[in-house]
Amino acid sequence: MKISEVARLTGLAPSAIRYYEQQDMFSPGQVERTSNGYRNYTTGALRRLELLQAGRDAGFTLAEMKNRMRDWDTLPDEKRAEILKTQLDVIDEKIERLSESRRQVHESLQTLQERLGTTGQ
Repeated sequence: MKISEVARLTGLAPSAIRYYEQQDMFSPGQVERTSNGYRNYTTGALRRLELLQAGRDAGFTLAEMKNRMRDWDTLPDEKRAEILKTQLDVIDEKIERLSESRRQVHESLQTLQERLGTTGQ
């Protein structure tokens, strides 16, 4: 796949995809160069970008993801499952914090709306 197609499928800007490549976030063979110098992204590269997005959404830094995903394709399934479980734990923690923040904002809004209703404004 060309970078424009990968960008369309992932929602990432081509510059972000190239940046990930510069940061050595792909495994060997996931991004190939054609004879004319164009990049050809494999389905493995697409899956890697999806994993990077999930890691970013979970709050992992690029350095953490690089460390966690080093040799991803050669890791045993048990180790991959452990890494993904860690990502899920972080995401669940964020959801809990966001839910609590939402509850607090909702309570504050209700209090203000009640006050506005009792003062006639």
